Amino acid sequence: MYNWLHNFSFSYLCPLSNFMAASSILERLERYPQFCDGALLLLREKAAGSIQPLLMADWSELHNDVLEHLTSFFSLPDCHRFGSVCKIWHLVAREKHHPPQQLPWLVLGEDDAAHKRKFFSLEENRTYLIDIPELQGQQLCGSSYGWLFTMDVELNFRLLNPFTRRCYDLPPPGGEGLMVAKAILDRDPSHSPEFKVLIIMHGERNRLAFWKLGDPTWTLIPDASYFFDDIIFFKEEFYAVAAFNSNNDIYLINTGPNPNVKRVGPHVKIHGTFAYLVDYMGELLLVQRYREVFKDMVFITKRIIIIKVDLEGKKYSEYKPSEGYSVFMGANSCMTVDPRKYAGCKKNALYLTDMPLQIFGKHGSKDIWIYDMVEGSFSRYYSARQYIPASPIWLNPNP
Repeated sequence: MYNWLHNFSFSYLCPLSNFMAASSILERLERYPQFCDGALLLLREKAAGSIQPLLMADWSELHNDVLEHLTSFFSLPDCHRFGSVCKIWHLVAREKHHPPQQLPWLVLGEDDAAHKRKFFSLEENRTYLIDIPELQGQQLCGSSYGWLFTMDVELNFRLLNPFTRRCYDLPPPGGEGLMVAKAILDRDPSHSPEFKVLIIMHGERNRLAFWKLGDPTWTLIPDASYFFDDIIFFKEEFYAVAAFNSNNDIYLINTGPNPNVKRVGPHVKIHGTFAYLVDYMGELLLVQRYREVFKDMVFITKRIIIIKVDLEGKKYSEYKPSEGYSVFMGANSCMTVDPRKYAGCKKNALYLTDMPLQIFGKHGSKDIWIYDMVEGSFSRYYSARQYIPASPIWLNPNP
């Protein structure tokens, strides 16, 4: 099975000279709250043996069951470091199938010199160059469950898992001039072949369509020609938010035998230029984003309004954060994380990327921020001294 660890360069260290690398791995493990002191102590004992001190341990002779248990707590970068200790550890790292939950990675544009895709790790505050040929020359228009939706200049539309390189060829999105603004999944294709894809198509008319495995074409949803901003899979249903008559309205999307849309919930007065739907620990939030346009068509977010929506009661209220969770949102399916479990993640924060279907000229994008939901303030999470030449998107690195 392909593993994107193949795309890193590895230097193999002999058993007698790899103490520093292996010791560093053990020290890094202490960052992971899931790895209990007892397990760490057991690992040290097995590494050192009953009579050998840690300095004299032959790290290459650790049992595979211990090594496999060890890698189950590693993030992808730490798994790469683990695999560089020796050949045996590298083989174990390549078979790593169940990594721990970790912070989303930001997928950036291509590095022109290296011809590799750039990935930014928030937890490490570091950018990686990774060779994934299927991403070369591709525009990203969605991200769900660790899968990416890609489209090239010829409108070839695909669903790609960058970790395994498994790929689904999707039908063309529609007529001439139609572009996919956002695409999402209802479940992980790695675990279920019964998945569906929902897309927003922008063109002369704004349309919704869905596809399931085996369908030859997209199924257009009748009476769905509103100005849709965002879509979400929430509590086993698809929903969309649209701007209509100075309001943000939420629609339930029926993708059954008789597809249709039905307005649900209250009318919410528009206070922004774009709206997102967020699953915040089982509660539905409507996030309104107001942006101003500056010289050379540079967009900058100036205000965020967060609204808690009660679909059944058809009412809404201002949301006041209390749980401390943070949200990663943009062209991806939104992801909510507990920042107490990760280094480098702020609590009560919205991690914003640029808006879907942002058309970039020679300048690109710079409108990426952390929004503090308590203080109402903005700060940077990625150095944007230069414009990003493609719309960045969050990716769940948990294959």
